[in-house]
Amino acid sequence: MKNMKTLLALVVALVLCLGTVGASACTAIYVGSDLTADGSTMFARSEDISNSYNKVYYVAPAGLHKAGEVYQGCYGFTYTFTKDSYSYTAFSDDNLSGFCPDCGGTHAHTPYEAGGTNEMGLTVTATETLSGGCKAVKAIDPMNGETGIEEAEIPTVLLSECATAREAVTLLTSIYDTVGCQGGSGIFIADNTETWYIENVTGTQYIALRLSESVAFAVPNQSAIGLIDLDDENVIASANLIAVAQQAGTYVGDAEANTIDFIASYLPEQTPNSRYMSALSHFDPAFSKAAEEVTAADYAISNVDAEGNIVPFYTNISVNRAFTVADIVAYYDIPGIGSTSNLEIHIFQTWAEDGATDTMEWVAMDNGCWNVFVPYYPMLTTDVYAAYKLGTESAAFTQEQPAEGLYYPTTGRVRDAEGKRVTVDGFKVLPANWADSMYWTFDALSNLCEYAGVSDEQKAAVENELAALQQIAYDAAEALKADPANATAISMQTAQTVHQKVVEMVNSIK
Repeated sequence: MKNMKTLLALVVALVLCLGTVGASACTAIYVGSDLTADGSTMFARSEDISNSYNKVYYVAPAGLHKAGEVYQGCYGFTYTFTKDSYSYTAFSDDNLSGFCPDCGGTHAHTPYEAGGTNEMGLTVTATETLSGGCKAVKAIDPMNGETGIEEAEIPTVLLSECATAREAVTLLTSIYDTVGCQGGSGIFIADNTETWYIENVTGTQYIALRLSESVAFAVPNQSAIGLIDLDDENVIASANLIAVAQQAGTYVGDAEANTIDFIASYLPEQTPNSRYMSALSHFDPAFSKAAEEVTAADYAISNVDAEGNIVPFYTNISVNRAFTVADIVAYYDIPGIGSTSNLEIHIFQTWAEDGATDTMEWVAMDNGCWNVFVPYYPMLTTDVYAAYKLGTESAAFTQEQPAEGLYYPTTGRVRDAEGKRVTVDGFKVLPANWADSMYWTFDALSNLCEYAGVSDEQKAAVENELAALQQIAYDAAEALKADPANATAISMQTAQTVHQKVVEMVNSIK
């Protein structure tokens, strides 16, 4: 492993600066069907936690949860299922050994099912983590860290229980109304007839928007909701959304007209982060404002025009082309949006047609900058390629440079002689069976290309190979459309082709 054993001194400093991305650096995007080339509605999200943290992808079978079963999640939330659960595609953290990497529990549960589509055509991606509201509103409506719903449980409950987007929005908001939640979030809930976007940044207050076909926006862990007229039939909001902000002294809007500027009222200190700026430039490369010039008016969703009338949801984001799936794939190839902290990325397309082909799901594991998105018809997918479902040992941190295996330089936390936790230089060692796993294969490729002294020529060759594989995946999407009866086999074969080729690429440069 010459390039894992050489040039380490040169790259350790770079890794210290770039190798750690804060938890919850997820990034979402939405483009309505009026703005896409094929008339689909597209929304996507990267799930970010940390580098080298195994994720699995699978089809949860129908009846996995039974009517009357009490589901106990990671952090105190419980839910009693009202029916036998629907089948659905899902990602989750790797607890296949029976040990949950999130809470440490061994009870039966699925840690962080991040998103998927069920057999009825309901799609959920949850969640785009949002920072809590400002101190004043959180003092009035704090998070419920004991029994509130946690983001890890939202897809599990909604995909198991609900047949339509409207039903899922009703269930989720009823949970917010009764037990509240444990953290701020942005959530997409969709079927072939409507797509909803829901935000909350305090314990029990929320706002849900039935999105229009002409709106586009991004959510890089920052709110996307601006001035909203709550009388719009396309809005569902908590009963005290305005009252909480009024009590906190942060309310911006017109109470008599029943409007609220959500960002200004609940997140008054929000300024666009670098990923917001990248998103605005991706929508329109001619976008030229500097970050300090950008305000919420440049990107936030509203349904109020200059005269105060209710209008279809819009943003002031300029979209300079009809978007395609390739544009969404390219979005996650932007450094900072695609990163070593990506665990998986999912893109959903929905069409207004009614049937098992009205939703397509595109799946990538690990860093979006070094990846291939494979297409699925989730309602027709009965199983997925085995490499997606592999439980493994965790990546191990060591201070000593390993003599063999696949590893990269990083930092870790250990206890010193006095028992205090300190940060030290060292190496992250991937599981020995990394090549059997879709996640670990792409994690290996990412960390080789990011941190192991791979030459510019090698990187260019990798990018060319990935582009060729992505074209195979685009061709597979056309094959799915032409032959949906063989959806499972087509997606399995495509995933296998991608996986085997990337294993070869890793072995050629390690």
